Amino acid sequence: MKMAIVGAGVVGLATGAGFADLGHSVHCVDIDTGKIALLSRGSIPYHEPGLEALVLRNTSAGRLTFGHNPSKLLNDVELLFITVGTPSGDTGEMSLAALWSVIDQIEAWPDTDIRRMIAIKSTVPVGTAERVELRLRSRLPDNCLVDVVSIPEFMREGSAVRDFFEPSRIVIGTASVDAEERLTQLHQRLPGPILATDRRSAELAKLAANACLAVKISFANEIAALAEQTGADYPSVAHSLGLDPRIGPHFLAAGLGFGGSCLPKDTRALVRMADEAGAPQTLVEAAVRANAMLPLRMVRKLEAALSDPGRRRVALLGLAFKPGTDDMREAPSLRLIAELSRRHPGITLTAYDPEANHAARKLLPSSVKICDSAEEALKGADAAILVTEWREFRQIKADDFKIWMNRPIIMDGRNALDAAALNAQGVVCIGVGRLPVVPNESARKSGDLVPKV
Repeated sequence: MKMAIVGAGVVGLATGAGFADLGHSVHCVDIDTGKIALLSRGSIPYHEPGLEALVLRNTSAGRLTFGHNPSKLLNDVELLFITVGTPSGDTGEMSLAALWSVIDQIEAWPDTDIRRMIAIKSTVPVGTAERVELRLRSRLPDNCLVDVVSIPEFMREGSAVRDFFEPSRIVIGTASVDAEERLTQLHQRLPGPILATDRRSAELAKLAANACLAVKISFANEIAALAEQTGADYPSVAHSLGLDPRIGPHFLAAGLGFGGSCLPKDTRALVRMADEAGAPQTLVEAAVRANAMLPLRMVRKLEAALSDPGRRRVALLGLAFKPGTDDMREAPSLRLIAELSRRHPGITLTAYDPEANHAARKLLPSSVKICDSAEEALKGADAAILVTEWREFRQIKADDFKIWMNRPIIMDGRNALDAAALNAQGVVCIGVGRLPVVPNESARKSGDLVPKV
């Protein structure tokens, strides 16, 4: 099948390269000419495991090409995927400006023998696919037949390639039997179950999925806070919960909460849409509020462990919102840095991330020193906060912390480190929802360490 993708972000590029790898002819378009120039030269503009090799293999084979003009795409293809961004602000209003821009550029096509399909993969408010189809039919000639469908994406940054080839499910929302049959046939080579439904249900399914994950993450963090106050060990509690088949082990880790390009914006959008529809989502709204409190909670834990943080040097290990990506959109590190700077104006902050340093230099204030290694960030630090659980940080030895740091105090914001082993070797490691530990005398320095969480 000949198809096109509008939007060369992680989702669009993984989708296009994935279908090309299955033997289809794919033309990928983006208005960012700089990005298209990079891709045409074989350079991937972001970190996504496995994506570069997939793209290069299919561009070399001639199955994947790039451009920047969407207007005549339906002249040559029968299926157009739209994967443009739909950001939402603090109020939750989702911006569809990029989507409407694409739709309004689509021109009539001369060959009317084949009915065209436009599949919206972008996360959108319920009812968007119907509005797009009405808008197209209102301005295109009657003989230009088009079906607008909803095929929401369920890819995770850091595993987008695997999620394309091993999807947990494929949801096809359409009002056309013909489109349903053609799209079902297209996806049959992928192993995930295919669910055919109406367009509104498909659109809500995506928003509901992310909202459900957000609620689960916030619940985990709320219980972790309770564990700290009652002397329980949250990792043990989480393990018990995960063994319950009705709950499952995923998304029960406590830490600094969720970030990235999907969960924060989609939960806000769902809350706003639900309020306007007269069906308030109070549970999701509470999860959003709980997530926003987590950086402050971490700062307070640091204040309990380190005297006068405003005169201290604190290192941040990790800046991306999760490992496996360089994405810093709504990353917990941004809120954490803002909270530390607000409460302790004199604090010295250093930071290092294996992949997100380039993005961080554009986003963070100049007062935050971006370092080229964990050792550089930790050198002379009075405390460190593990923000993103990169494997590299798990490999730092206790002796390294003690040699590099002025005071070996580690706030493990992801429960990624072996706290018991580190504490036994003189490094104070304070996790999330874990039982408090008493540091070795060798780790104390003139009252600067306060053994409480």
